[in-house]
Amino acid sequence: MGRKHHGRSGGRRCTRRQRRYVLTAFCAGLILIMAALSGYIVYWYANQARIRAQGDRYAQLYGRQEAAESTAPTANPTEVATQVPTATPTEEPTPVPTAEPTEEPTAAPTEAPTEAPTAAPTPEPTPAPTAAPTLLPTSAPTPAPMPVVVDVPLVTDAPLATPNGDTLMLLLPTAPPVQSSFSQLLGINPDTVGFLEIEDMVSLPVVQRENDNDFYLNHGFEGGEAQEGALFLDGMNRLVPEDDCLILYGHNMKNHTMFGRLSAYGEVSYLRRHSVIHFDTLYENRAYVTFAAFSASMEPKDRRYFDVRKFVFDEVEFDKFVLKLQSRSLFNVPVDVRYGDRLLLLVTCDYANREGRFILALRQLRPDENEADVWATAMQAQPKNTAAPR
Repeated sequence: MGRKHHGRSGGRRCTRRQRRYVLTAFCAGLILIMAALSGYIVYWYANQARIRAQGDRYAQLYGRQEAAESTAPTANPTEVATQVPTATPTEEPTPVPTAEPTEEPTAAPTEAPTEAPTAAPTPEPTPAPTAAPTLLPTSAPTPAPMPVVVDVPLVTDAPLATPNGDTLMLLLPTAPPVQSSFSQLLGINPDTVGFLEIEDMVSLPVVQRENDNDFYLNHGFEGGEAQEGALFLDGMNRLVPEDDCLILYGHNMKNHTMFGRLSAYGEVSYLRRHSVIHFDTLYENRAYVTFAAFSASMEPKDRRYFDVRKFVFDEVEFDKFVLKLQSRSLFNVPVDVRYGDRLLLLVTCDYANREGRFILALRQLRPDENEADVWATAMQAQPKNTAAPR
């Protein structure tokens, strides 16, 4: 009986020790999880602060140049008006009449007779007999075939007259002058092509590498490796001559940097308040208004698939593309879009779909429109009653 009692107490002690070990292991694991979570939170905020600080610096580089331009024309004309009329009339009339008559008569008679007799007789008799006979016989037969060569362009002029309308395609477009507001950003990265501003969301430069949509997925604006990448224009897009539709890409960062908050346009209240954005290219400053917002898949076999990479249209293709954007949109936005309008698409990842993307479609404001009126129109946007395609 004593042995049995001893066995029971030993078993109880083992279970107590096991419970202590389990509790200790659980507490240690919980501490490790809390440490990892706190480390992630610190990294999250630190990374967010770093990206936003860089964005603020780039925005200042872009904004300071514009401020310098606005002040430059006001300061220069005042200086020119004060200095030019006072300095020129006092200096010009006095030195010109005194210096010219005194120097010319004295220097001309002394230097001319001394140099002319010494230099003239020596070089002239020697080259004259040697050079003249060699040039005359060789040059005489050469001008004879010249009139035959002149007739050659007449043959090329005849066919150019018929395809006159089509030959306009052969004219290479020349890029307009680059805005000086981009000079500092171009000094940092020559791939700079624009600057995007969305109120309370984005204020960052836009870059592009021709036919390359991979580099800036993991490289920042200054060219170094960065998980947030950079905002970049589709590598197939052209600014000169400009395509009908420009496409900008950016990562959907969880720390709400880059295009991390672009999906906020999926809420009609946010779209109404921020319907107008600004995208300045190297050659022109522009405002755009939102007319569609939706999620789609980039998988061709998925029925939510949407082919977003369209750049140039004829009138029929343009109307079809706009209708597709509007039909997929989450909202009815009473902003009309017609052929001739320039389109802008902002694209980022969307994790609700397989290979999903969130797409925000905008059109450029027309010359007869202002931001206040267009914003008032977009304020009338309403959610669609019909359900989005599954």
